[in-house]
Amino acid sequence: MSEEWHIEYRPAAELPALAWIARVGFPNVVVACGNSLRRTADAFVDGTWAGADEVASIAESTTVFGAGIVARGDALLVVPASHTCEGIYLCRSDGRGGDLLVSNSLAALLEAAGLELVAGVDYVSRFIKLAEGIDFSPIEIPTSGRPVEFHFFEHLRIEPDRSLAPVCRPREAPFRSFQDYVARLDAALGSLLANARGYQPAIALSNGYDSTAMAVIAARHGVRRALTFGQSRPALTTGATSDSGERTAERLGMTAVILDRLTYSGRADLPEAEFLATGGPGEDVANAAMEAELRHGLLITGDVGAALWRYGRPRRSDLWRLDLSGSSMTEFRLRLDMLFVPLPVFGMTEIPSLQDITLSEEMQPWSVGGYYDRPIARRIAEEGGLPRGSFATVKNAASALIHQDPRGRMAPASVGAVERFAADEGTPLEWVARAPLRKRERFVIKAAHRLHVEPLARGLAARQWAMIHHEPRQGSLLFRWGVSVVRPRYRRVRALLAPEPGAG
Repeated sequence: MSEEWHIEYRPAAELPALAWIARVGFPNVVVACGNSLRRTADAFVDGTWAGADEVASIAESTTVFGAGIVARGDALLVVPASHTCEGIYLCRSDGRGGDLLVSNSLAALLEAAGLELVAGVDYVSRFIKLAEGIDFSPIEIPTSGRPVEFHFFEHLRIEPDRSLAPVCRPREAPFRSFQDYVARLDAALGSLLANARGYQPAIALSNGYDSTAMAVIAARHGVRRALTFGQSRPALTTGATSDSGERTAERLGMTAVILDRLTYSGRADLPEAEFLATGGPGEDVANAAMEAELRHGLLITGDVGAALWRYGRPRRSDLWRLDLSGSSMTEFRLRLDMLFVPLPVFGMTEIPSLQDITLSEEMQPWSVGGYYDRPIARRIAEEGGLPRGSFATVKNAASALIHQDPRGRMAPASVGAVERFAADEGTPLEWVARAPLRKRERFVIKAAHRLHVEPLARGLAARQWAMIHHEPRQGSLLFRWGVSVVRPRYRRVRALLAPEPGAG
């Protein structure tokens, strides 16, 4: 083919700084975007990556935090994040094989396409598939017209005729040893920070395994700011609520900023909406307390660490994980001009080799037994100078479990707004609160797994799995409400994407 793809950017200060939506019609790709999108003539990205400093190198990187598009001759490659906390949204502009619309924001795509989410559709049971791994991509999102596709992890190649073909993204090679893993993780973070020029890094630091281990790696690269919550949810085993990473930050030479995880609950500006508008459970809304610290910043977190490092974790390479933590951050970070780096997802397809390391004789000195046992994370932390007993003594968490009790855990102003939305839509709303599994029920699930009699606990396991997201009817309403609140941010995209007078 003689023609090549050509990318035309139409930035607008009115859009969220890192948001983008592309209208793809060969050979022209028109991109409406915020002012902070990193863009070159042949590629753009809304985040950072490990690898060469050319933006187009995201196509070869195993480790991309963000999403973008690369044009090479007659090949157009869409590159989602290399994890399952985010993805890209896609639909046809007219539903009849015409131009494609591709975006990092569902709200932007719906606005550009003139589509609406539909009352009565169970969106929750669709989005929960994100935690089941890459085999479930794309997730179809029904709308008032043609469906939207939510693609995650693997690349997509767009042909000149706008047909789509999935492309297997580059993967890390299996890890040979603990030292090999840490060296490659360390190098990846160095590259991620170098490619995020101008963004001030910070680490979200608790007193648990995952963020503590990542803080040790981050400190080696000069990260000196730690954001920590003074209190957590009560621990299931002891009821303790102290989860501050302040002492760890001090030992690592970092300055700790101590925040209140429930700050969002006193706000009147509907803070939960942008966290629910991704289709996730919204539990990351606790991070709204960090907003002032994260503008034009880079946030390193320990999200998804349990899926990689837990002792005895299933040897799966499909990105299956235990929860949906980190999957509600997209609209929040696009608005703040913030790069989101859940660092443990590095090399997540290589969990079998990580489990070989975890269970090896060499790692036994860092295995403490029990459910809360992550030898790799413990060894990183202890070899980084943190004494045993100073971290990860009990399992705490700080996320806001609004998917268990929305009415009780959302800000009062948001509860009122949801009730008005439901009334205007004519949708019955009965607030549902769900109690987590009791200790003995969790014990039955674990015992059934150890004894290889999982069918005996199938009902409990299904209930436990459902608890990672909202009750479907209520959660689908909250999702539609969240999108309705966020969507006005993208009012200009249709005009920005329209052909210029006299074009064509």
